[in-house]
Amino acid sequence: MTMLFGATLLVGFVMLLVWVAAVTVAGSVEGHEQQDPERRFGVVGRSVMAAFLGFGMAGLSSLYAGWPVPLVFVAALIGAGGLVGIGIWLGPPEVE
Repeated sequence: MTMLFGATLLVGFVMLLVWVAAVTVAGSVEGHEQQDPERRFGVVGRSVMAAFLGFGMAGLSSLYAGWPVPLVFVAALIGAGGLVGIGIWLGPPEVE
């Protein structure tokens, strides 16, 4: 069970690092504006990344708190949905 949430969190964290690196390259290297993940993937890409991070973080937290397994999955799904919602609400506006 821990492996599921840990792997999900690791994948989300790697996606976040790649996202930040791509934004940095797009903003600082001339001619690489199309590398910007906001232009390429937009809200959908940001939401997928947030879902992985939220699912992993909430799942691991509730698992280590000693909650029953069904409640851990519910908490993980709520964490994923919550982080996606925050990403949409506080994220940058759509880039064209």
